[in-house]
Amino acid sequence: MEQGEALPTEWIEATLRAALLEDGRRLLEGLLAQVPVPVVAPQPGQRCYHERACEVLSVFGALTLRRDYYHPAGPEGGFPLDRALGIIGGCTPGAARMLGRAAAQLPYLESSQQLQALAGLTVDPSQIQRVVQLLGPPAQACLVKLPGPSPKPGRQFYVSIDGTGVPMVRPELEGRSGRGPDGQAKTREVKLAAFFTQTTTDAEGHPLRDPESTTYLASFVSSDPFGRQALQAARQRAMAQASQVIYLGDGAAWVWEIARTCFPQAVQILDYYHASEHIVTLAKALYADPGTAQNWAVRWQSLLYDSQLDDLFTDVGTVTTTPAEDVQRELDCLERNRTRMDYLRYRKQGWFIGSGVVEAGCKRVIGQRLKQSGMFWTEAGATAVLA
Repeated sequence: MEQGEALPTEWIEATLRAALLEDGRRLLEGLLAQVPVPVVAPQPGQRCYHERACEVLSVFGALTLRRDYYHPAGPEGGFPLDRALGIIGGCTPGAARMLGRAAAQLPYLESSQQLQALAGLTVDPSQIQRVVQLLGPPAQACLVKLPGPSPKPGRQFYVSIDGTGVPMVRPELEGRSGRGPDGQAKTREVKLAAFFTQTTTDAEGHPLRDPESTTYLASFVSSDPFGRQALQAARQRAMAQASQVIYLGDGAAWVWEIARTCFPQAVQILDYYHASEHIVTLAKALYADPGTAQNWAVRWQSLLYDSQLDDLFTDVGTVTTTPAEDVQRELDCLERNRTRMDYLRYRKQGWFIGSGVVEAGCKRVIGQRLKQSGMFWTEAGATAVLA
């Protein structure tokens, strides 16, 4: 090595890591080899094949295990040692967790590349997919039963529900109508519920989410069973111990039907930004001149923000006594949600008035992972990744 030349530090690190992983792999392999094989009484007609060799992925790399195999599987068949060690999809629990965590963030091929680069693990994308499909169903069941944060005096409990479309393979869309020119659906809706709590406000009175209180629940099921799932999840998260339950949503009818049937004790709040969008649409429908429409939209948004809805409707009434269809549609929407738009009171209480948490979840939890270019999903595959 020439004087002044930089040390090949990265090569040294990579070589040392590979050696340490190999030492760890051999040590773990030796330890697991000493675990007693569970004794199983063979069922009638069942045969035992002793010490079948199998490769298992661990956090240190591939291990070779020898364990008894019972065929046909039956209730006590298969590989009893795998159940004793918690092996799932050919992975140790630690490796399965790593694969699942990577696949929740990235497509399977990129997950494989990240695991190689960051953890030194060589794993085929297809194995990651298989593990995710095994981890998904039990994870989905656990999501409903997640515990809530420790109760605090004055704690508000928020439920916010929304939905977003996920591109699906053609067989999953048969018989479903869509908005495209051909009338054929290209996506299916995933419903997402966000749960979080709020105890304090900042110096200016703006609400602050409690740290680490946000959890999600997602499903392809229809609104009625999803509402029941959301209610069960909210109860598990200690909703009943909150001083106030607040339900945030946009204008979708199914969102408010869930609120009516499953969360009748909650204060219902229409997301302020959705309401503001209706105000802008109303102004554009009433005034052809863009500048005039914008000026009135700003005034009406201010009235909306301060809960002066009577003044807002009076303004509109001075412009037209026989509203056009598009104007009437926006007025009907505002009137229908009138009891959910008392934003001045909500702000005085220090509550959130926007459904940004669940909308961010639709973009990050669902969109960032399931709606990338070229992706088309089965319901089972998408549900496993979501969970």
